[in-house]
Amino acid sequence: MSAAPRFSLRAAVTDSVSTGRRDEPPAVVTPEDTSEAAPVQAPAASRSIKDTKTKRPATRQGARGITVWVEPEVYRMIKLVGLDTDMTTQDVMMEAINDLLAKRGKGRLAKTR
Repeated sequence: MSAAPRFSLRAAVTDSVSTGRRDEPPAVVTPEDTSEAAPVQAPAASRSIKDTKTKRPATRQGARGITVWVEPEVYRMIKLVGLDTDMTTQDVMMEAINDLLAKRGKGRLAKTR
């Protein structure tokens, strides 16, 4: 009876799927093959960052992200507020931002997308 292999985080993040590298070396094109050869794609490292970015969803166009780190208990409470009121976490946080802006006299500027 053999034991199941142990999970290795290093192996998971360095495998060919995660890194985009192939295990086999790239094919070498000889001068005879160039007459009918398909165009060669540039390696991933030489592509510009702009080419590799994915398009943002329409709901995020023109928006900026804000990251807030909270304790697990606070996170759970925010999720529970959303569940109790049938709101997404996004909606709960937008309401909190609107309340803060109104409290500080800045008006209700934040819109839920």
